[in-house]
Amino acid sequence: MKLNRTSGVVRSLILALAGVCLFAGIASAQAPAAKGQFTLPFEAKWGMATLPAGDYTFTFDSTTLPALVKIETGGRYVAFVMTQGTEKADASKESELIVTRSGGQARIRVLHLAELGTDFQYSAPKSERREMASAPQLIERVPITFNGK
Repeated sequence: MKLNRTSGVVRSLILALAGVCLFAGIASAQAPAAKGQFTLPFEAKWGMATLPAGDYTFTFDSTTLPALVKIETGGRYVAFVMTQGTEKADASKESELIVTRSGGQARIRVLHLAELGTDFQYSAPKSERREMASAPQLIERVPITFNGK
């Protein structure tokens, strides 16, 4: 009887300790790997999110794949978008969002961060790919202010 009670206490302590360690890992504040801001002059889709025209900030916790960009406006997160791929980029060009417009719809396809020499690529959902392939596309560029690593 005493053995069961002791093993129950030990099990509870182990679970409590694991919970504290997990919470500490989540709660520890890490400086983002990359951050910046941009102003969208029009509504655009980025991943599964639709962003209305306005001012935004973005952060990456890590710039290695799979990289998750967190998009914020007005002090609250409005989207989390997973990067589909990365590519070395021309560091002499300005940082920017590269947007394709097809059938009246704008979609963010590339986040070019010249300071990192990297393009972060985003694809459209499968349901949109056929439409985009068949319609002519216009490429627009939205400047980014990059705040560093």
